[in-house]
Order: sequence, then C-alpha cells, then structure tokens
Amino acid sequence: MRNTRTIQFELYTHTDPLFPIGKASALDEIEFEVQGNELVLDCLLPSDATSGNTLVITSTHLDARYVNFSGSVVLDDLDIVSGSVELILKGSGEAGTYMTQLSLLGETGGVKNIVDAQVELACSIYSKEADTATDQSQQPFFKILSARLTAWKNELINGLALQR
Repeated sequence: MRNTRTIQFELYTHTDPLFPIGKASALDEIEFEVQGNELVLDCLLPSDATSGNTLVITSTHLDARYVNFSGSVVLDDLDIVSGSVELILKGSGEAGTYMTQLSLLGETGGVKNIVDAQVELACSIYSKEADTATDQSQQPFFKILSARLTAWKNELINGLALQR
C-alpha cells in the first residue's frame, strides 16, 4: 500500500537512532497530492514541536539547482494536540522526484529538527507567479535557512569538542 501524502517527521519511534526498533517511515513511497497549482503533504509532527514553532518545507527537483516548491506554517495548539499539520507548497516544476526537506524552527528561528525525504510529483506544475517567486524571493529564504543550519552544525561540533 502506497503512502500517498503523509510523511513522518521522525523516522523512528525509538529514541536511540543507533538502534532503531520503531517502524520506519515509507520515505521512498511518498507522493505529492496536487490541488490546482499547489502541492499538499501531511506531516506528522516531531515530539519536540511546540505551539509557536514554524515548520518550513522546501522541495527541489533532482535536476534543479534551486528550490522549486516551498511553504511554511506556524504551529498552534490545535496542531500540537492533533500531532499533524497539512503543508501547502507553492511553486513550479517538472514531474519527477524531488528532494524535500522539512525543518522545524523554534520561536527564535533556531533549527530544532530536520528530516529529508524523496517525494514524487506525478505531473508538472507551471504557474507564472510561482516561477517569479521561486527564482527571486524564495532564494534569500533558502540562504538564510542554510546559514542557520550551518551555525547550528558548528555549535553542535564545538559542543562535542568541549566535552572531550
């Protein structure tokens, strides 16, 4: 049975990633649901999600060098209680496989959690307004996210070095 639109943020239900005994997410079987010029994906929230956090999603075709589709949502109490949220992605791109990244950002903008997945798009989507937005306004966002991820990685490495 194919998983047509739901992604698990956490790949395993067990807390130790070295010894995963939980059920793995079917990452290789996820497909975007197309609604007009938008893509829809349901996301099961990670355990560290709280009200006020922002969930950011970007999706890039395997042959592209820029983000084709993106979206974000600020989580509220109802999202946390339900444990899932519907993500709407806007953009433009060819049918095929997309590298999709979900990032959970805290209230200060720091990265709390990340998951990557390959998601299939069955048909091409083209939108004049989406092409302009994807090529111009969305690229600074991607650079900011990349800078935050790099800073987070450096903090983690420095913290590990100090523990030794």
